[in-house]
Amino acid sequence: MRIEINVPTSLSEITLRQYQKFLKIAEENPEGNFLDAKMIEIFCGIPLSDSYKLKMVSVTAIIDILNSMLEVKPNHVERFTLNGIEYGFIPDLDEMSLGEYVDLDNNASKWESMHIAMNVLYRPIVTSKVGKYNIEEYTTSNPEKMLDMPLDAALGSLFFFLQFRNGVVEAYDSLFQSGGGGGVSRAANFGNKWGWYQSIYGLANGDITRFEDITKLNIHQCFTMLSFMKEKAELESQQIKSKF
Repeated sequence: MRIEINVPTSLSEITLRQYQKFLKIAEENPEGNFLDAKMIEIFCGIPLSDSYKLKMVSVTAIIDILNSMLEVKPNHVERFTLNGIEYGFIPDLDEMSLGEYVDLDNNASKWESMHIAMNVLYRPIVTSKVGKYNIEEYTTSNPEKMLDMPLDAALGSLFFFLQFRNGVVEAYDSLFQSGGGGGVSRAANFGNKWGWYQSIYGLANGDITRFEDITKLNIHQCFTMLSFMKEKAELESQQIKSKF
């Protein structure tokens, strides 16, 4: 039986959805013939039964191609087209809102929810001129559309964001946990359990009706205020202790 297989040779030929599916299988089956068969099924788009019919020499050759492809560190992808819509990477990460950063920070470390993070980083382009463009306002609706985005864009933008986050952690080191976890979970004595929720609570002075407005503020504006609140609380605590 002759089986025709289209083996992808570029990360742009693989979708985020396929990669998420493969990682889940690989986590449960870290090695062996089953993982090889599933890898071919997922990335080459053939039935699992057909992948088992391939000669071992063919399987080995295909797996080598796929593994080599997955080991490539992709460049940052500024634009891509998905379902006839052109998406652009957020032009300036420093202009992100606190809500955008929170959604990124909460989901960029988990591949099963990576499409939610990508929904923050990439939006439909609304205007474009001389290499510059504007993207739609951020919305949390339908992040599942990003499941079919090209994997090179997902990986490249993830590396780009992690570098940015490391810079944020360094700039506001008094707020973040040691090791650069990314969340202001200890700022102003906020508990690990509530993480970002307590940061927003503190900025809103406990007024839940202001939470949505707080998440729309610029991240640097919020982090500067959180730094002030933390240092102020520590100073007041020291002053109280000195009196007793």
